[in-house]
Formats: sequence, structure tokens, C-alpha cells
Amino acid sequence: MTDVFTGKKVWVGVGLETTRGTKTNIGYWMPWTDNTFTDKVETENNEGNVGSIVDTIDTETTKQYAEGSIGGVVYPNGIGFFLKALLGEVATTGTWPTYEHVFTLKESNTHPSMTVGTVNPVGSYSYPLCLIESMEFSAELGGKLTTTINLKWRKGEAETHTMEYLDEKGFVANMLKVYLADTVAGLESAENICLQNITLTFTKNIQEVGCLSSVDPLDYINTSFSIEGSMELNFTDEQYKTFTINNIAKAMRLEAENTKNPIDDSNNPTFRIDLSKIQFTDWTPAFAKNDIVKQSVNFKGHYDIASKKAIEVYLKNTQASY
Repeated sequence: MTDVFTGKKVWVGVGLETTRGTKTNIGYWMPWTDNTFTDKVETENNEGNVGSIVDTIDTETTKQYAEGSIGGVVYPNGIGFFLKALLGEVATTGTWPTYEHVFTLKESNTHPSMTVGTVNPVGSYSYPLCLIESMEFSAELGGKLTTTINLKWRKGEAETHTMEYLDEKGFVANMLKVYLADTVAGLESAENICLQNITLTFTKNIQEVGCLSSVDPLDYINTSFSIEGSMELNFTDEQYKTFTINNIAKAMRLEAENTKNPIDDSNNPTFRIDLSKIQFTDWTPAFAKNDIVKQSVNFKGHYDIASKKAIEVYLKNTQASY
């Protein structure tokens, strides 16, 4: 009988490329919960008439690439590899054991690329020129703070990898606080909003750069950056209805701090997303006869002309650099 294996025997890691498309070492092996990495091809059938009623005579490959997603808990060190690929720029300060990283959006069509490494009992591969198409963060009552990252990259190349996981604790939903204020500066004194769940999605319009002489993409570029989200909370007043109907802009902060597993006596692993300007695009109450009445709101993130930014992400951990 042919040997089979379970998903427990599948490893996925990433490494940030210093030169786009040039394969690099894997710097972080992610403890994943969802994984759809795979090679892909596009084909064209030859439908030439050769005197038979069979509709085709052969198939040719016209494009080869790879795509898929990986999902799991947000870990304080590991998430930084993806944040740099998502946003493009990072500034790091600090000394061992505590480092602080500030990720900002690079106003460029060529954000940093990654090499994805995969290992399973039947094959081991590297996938260079990996770009993030979208990245979602979500948390719900009683759960974890999780992320799902959709990726696109070149076809795999056979590669031997040595897997090594970091010993780090992920963020859970009860560590997450969400704030709204009129400005980013006002977030420092804002009150935490009591939410049941929240989802925040960043989408990059990835376009392929290719040429007739190759079935492999030459490059991928990001042509835009979109910020969208939704959240659910108890219906206690009409504040969010007013925000939505009157197009009132707010700054938003999502901050998770792990006080249960400190870095040292004065520092805790921290993950913070600041959105300079959001507006609510939909407000829906849920009137339930035998349940707590809730409300759900959708919002859109914008570029704030006054502060000249849309997003900034802060990360405190033990990772010296990205």
C-alpha cells in the first residue's frame, strides 16, 4: 500500500528576499492552521481538425506559477516577516532582549518579496518572488487573534530545508483592544470599545509582469493598497448609525499586548495597528427576539491628507531585524 501522511507533516516557512526574485534562506517557519500552497499551470488546447470527432489533439502549458494562502495565530516575532512584505518599510530600534519595529507603507509598486519554503514527506521546495495579495486579521470572542495571508509567487524549485520553530506565544482575542478617536493622537486617551468580533483586511492589487518568451512571470507588482474592515458589537446606542449616515471620519487603533508572557520586567510583546482615517460604509442592527441585540458595521480605510499616511504598524518583540 502507498504511504500517506497528514497535515501535521507539512511545514511552511518564509524568508525576506534582499533582491526581488532571488531565492533566500527561510527565516521563519509558521505554525499554520490553514494552508493551500500549490503549483499552478494554465493551458491551451490544440483544437486542430485532423479528421476525428474528438475535439482536441494536445494541450500546451502557457503559464506556470504558484499561489495559495496560509493562516494561523498571530505571533509577535513571526508576524513581522509578513508585515514588511505587506507594507514595504520598517524602522527598528532597541537592544536585546527588546526591539521595537515600526512598519509603514512604501509608496512604490515594488514592495519586498519573500521566498516561501515548503516541506512534506514527498517533496521539499522553495518558491521565490512571493508577493502578498491580501492579508486579513480577525478576532472573535473566546478565540485567538489570527491572520490569513493570500500569496502569489513563481513555481517551486526543489530545495532541502532545515525546519526550526521559534518558541513564542501567540496573541489571543482577549488581549486585543480597539479604540476610535477623531485623530491618531487622540487614540492615546480613547476608551476601549467592547466588541464581539472584528476583521481587518489589506488588499494589494497584484499584477503580473510577463513576456511572450517565457511561461514564468518575470515579476509581480502591487498597483494599489486597500483597507477594509468590519466589526460587531452590542446595540446600546445609535453612535455608529450616526457615524455611517453622516460620513464621520475617525482614527482607529487595534492593539494586542501579551502581559502573560513578558519579554522582561518592563516590556511585553505588543502588536498595534493605527489607521489614520476610516469611515463607516454600512450599519446593520440585528434584532433577535430571544438574544442580545447586536449591530454590525463595515468601514473603509483612507489615506489621510493631513498626516500624509494611511497606516502604521508597531511591533514589540525579541526579533532584532527584518
